Amino acid sequence: MYDMTDPVAAHQAAVEAELKRLADQERRQQSRETGSEHRPNGFVLRKWRWLGVNGADAVIAVRDALAEMLQSPDVLEHLQDGYEQHIRQAIDGSPDADGLLPAVGAALRNCAPKDVLNHLRTLNAAEVEWFTAEGMARQDILCSTAPSVLLSQARRHPTGGPAYTLFTSVATGGAVPLPRNLLPDVLSWAPRSVVDDLVDRSAITAEDMPWKHRPDGERLHLRARLTPRKLTRDEAQALGWTAFVRRAAFVAGEELERDQAQPDVYDLLTEVADGDLSRLHELDAVLPTEQRTQLRNLRAGSYLGSWPPVFLADRGLWALMSALWDPQDVVNPRLSDFHAWVAIRRTYDLVLEGRLEEAGKQAEAFDRSAKGTDAPSSGVQEVLAEALNFAAYVALAADDLKNAEELLTRAESLDPLATHNLRLVRAWRETPKNDRGPLTNPYLDLSLPHGCADWEARYRDLVRDARDDVTEYARLNRIRGRIQEADLHAAEDDVFFWLPLDLTWYETPRDVPQSIVPPLVPLQRRTAPTGGAEIEAVRARAAVELLDDFRVTVPHLDRHRR
Repeated sequence: MYDMTDPVAAHQAAVEAELKRLADQERRQQSRETGSEHRPNGFVLRKWRWLGVNGADAVIAVRDALAEMLQSPDVLEHLQDGYEQHIRQAIDGSPDADGLLPAVGAALRNCAPKDVLNHLRTLNAAEVEWFTAEGMARQDILCSTAPSVLLSQARRHPTGGPAYTLFTSVATGGAVPLPRNLLPDVLSWAPRSVVDDLVDRSAITAEDMPWKHRPDGERLHLRARLTPRKLTRDEAQALGWTAFVRRAAFVAGEELERDQAQPDVYDLLTEVADGDLSRLHELDAVLPTEQRTQLRNLRAGSYLGSWPPVFLADRGLWALMSALWDPQDVVNPRLSDFHAWVAIRRTYDLVLEGRLEEAGKQAEAFDRSAKGTDAPSSGVQEVLAEALNFAAYVALAADDLKNAEELLTRAESLDPLATHNLRLVRAWRETPKNDRGPLTNPYLDLSLPHGCADWEARYRDLVRDARDDVTEYARLNRIRGRIQEADLHAAEDDVFFWLPLDLTWYETPRDVPQSIVPPLVPLQRRTAPTGGAEIEAVRARAAVELLDDFRVTVPHLDRHRR
């Protein structure tokens, strides 16, 4: 089987077909020579010449073809008695000039398509002109071992019916187009690989709905090739289309079964979207061109923390963008919801690192945005209470209780969770300075989230590092004492400043990164390239179609030509 779209393979197929034809011709010649006593005499040759069959070899070839027709049970069953008699008379050497052609035409119409093609090849080799002028031109192309060459050299392509047009299109690799109005006529019988060729060449589109004309086993395959977005996950599963199923699960945010040894694009997308930069180069290598460009643009934006709106709006990219970007200065939360999210997380990180002055500046950026002339972004509005709470904590650490109370009063109007901290600050303001203890949160002083259960391990590590620093050692012991006393009275929620108010602001969004998800690619063909067998099937169908041009009367010929 040869890929007829490959010029080398097509040439090889043509060579083999020609060798087979020559071998058959030699075999027939030997058969005729061994049976020379049956060769027609001059009187019989003159009778055949009146029918356009010239020469003894041509007469023998036609006579053999007629005898082979009568060996077919289907032909004998459906052939009229008069027609059978005309054919038998011709075989015996007395062809009837008026009755033979209608009889041969009727016999050919009752032959199997492949037999029709073989008989037409016999007539063509014998140069018998029993077709109309247009039919003879089509017969030459159908019987040629290199039809594409004849079609390329012809000044005018002879037109024909659906099967013939499909044959010329297949033979030329699509150079001869197949009109769309002929599709319903050929789709019901065309070989599957030929249909896939038409899809590959866009000769068939979704608007043609070819699946309506194909067997049940092929309909789903064609829909997957032409309208993949309309398939359900169950239908893709039935096709064994793994790429579709995994993409659908990824887009739906479902957990995927991962292959760590050979991860696919969706495994890598999952890890990179979670902020794993170690798989970034692997992902870049497997993404399609458009998504690879998007990924590289996203990486380029991390140098200045500036991205186009499509990236900033894609919450599925936030974890990756924040992993790529390490801002060293105050982040302007007014720029976008993403910048507001990064700014509030940076404020918390600075508090945990003990860099309270920088944390205060970052928290103040939210307040400036809220008080600005331009309307603050929705991200600023949503986390403003949290930012005011951070600013109040920084003021509290600087023993500025008045400012802390003012900030918390505003925070409480936005989020009731700030009520606890406001109540603490007001109580501390009413308490003489010498009678109140430290105001900061001891967990945060250890660079731990509030209420961390494993605070003692952190405490021991810090004590070990500060064994030569008496001041630091004493500070750590005071922190331990505050936590232990709160645990003893089960009062940690009442005596410590809550920071943050809502931890959900610090969680990474789990949305799907829409901007770099590969698009759904139509299912690739699952048939082998169209080969000789498929082309012969189309050629045989076209041969049957050619019988419409078979003559019923003898052509006007020069009966005296040699």
